[in-house]
Amino acid sequence: MSRPAQLRRILFVQRPDLVDAQRATVEEILQRAVPGAVIEHAGEPGAVPEGARFDAIIAPTLPWLPEVMARVRDVRWVHFLSAGVDRIWQWPAELWDGVLLTKSAGVHVDAMSEYALGAMLYFVKRLGAFHDQQRQHTWRRFWLDGLAGKTLVILGLGAIGQAIARRARSFDMRLLGASRGGRPVPEVERVVTTDAVGELLPEADFLVVCVPLTPATRGMVDAGFLSRLKSGAVLVDVSRGGVVRERDLVDALASGRLGGAALDVFEEEPLAPDSPLWDVPNLLVTPHVAGTCPGYLERALGVFLRNWESLSQGGPPVTEVDRTSRY
Repeated sequence: MSRPAQLRRILFVQRPDLVDAQRATVEEILQRAVPGAVIEHAGEPGAVPEGARFDAIIAPTLPWLPEVMARVRDVRWVHFLSAGVDRIWQWPAELWDGVLLTKSAGVHVDAMSEYALGAMLYFVKRLGAFHDQQRQHTWRRFWLDGLAGKTLVILGLGAIGQAIARRARSFDMRLLGASRGGRPVPEVERVVTTDAVGELLPEADFLVVCVPLTPATRGMVDAGFLSRLKSGAVLVDVSRGGVVRERDLVDALASGRLGGAALDVFEEEPLAPDSPLWDVPNLLVTPHVAGTCPGYLERALGVFLRNWESLSQGGPPVTEVDRTSRY
């Protein structure tokens, strides 16, 4: 696979409602790091001239990105503004022939780990119940639980999973985890391979799901998986829609097998107004915001530039998309 020898022309692709708002930031960061580079912007496929040549394209995994790719020539590198890239495998494989693919891995580690801890605190401190009571002008006290001493199982120990472990350790939680390779991780008492995660589930007071969506993980958290969790456990899903089978999760909540769940990702997004998930008791629904944070764009462009620094010195890309594992 060829790699860009230099960056003379870069195309920044973004949603039409964001492309102009982000223009100045993109140009300031990229031109400071790559002096002389021409930066072009596109908020729709038609904004890209037919046959245009670019050394690199920076883009989210927009549904119309294939149309952009069809209009350009000889692109050697596409950098995605997200860490998850599962959507691109739905498109024709030849779209990426000879193209280096990198992702913004690690860009929202802090935000997502904070969300996971916040979701767990939401349940043990009964914040939802108190919010409802406030709206009803009701004064009713509860004896609250805490995180200290609870067992957290982290499914997926990449950068996000490890950040969750570090933060959970400060709450004096017991940490268990699973990853594809099963390698030891600081702060985590025991790590098993993903295939063996069932061994840990009976001990889980909390399960945080943060694996990528791949053929191996799609539908992984199903009825059988959930049935192995300790009764009353709370699930927090910050992975990708499709890892957790929503119908099975709803059944587990309705039966009382699960004590609660927080979903930030869904099989179909946006969640339809008539989706039954809105009204499931003990389910916290958030609209795929766990990874949002101040300075997201700047961080993602920083990942792009770290890749370029390595490539320009003859090294490998630092966040290359794994085409075999599809993440």
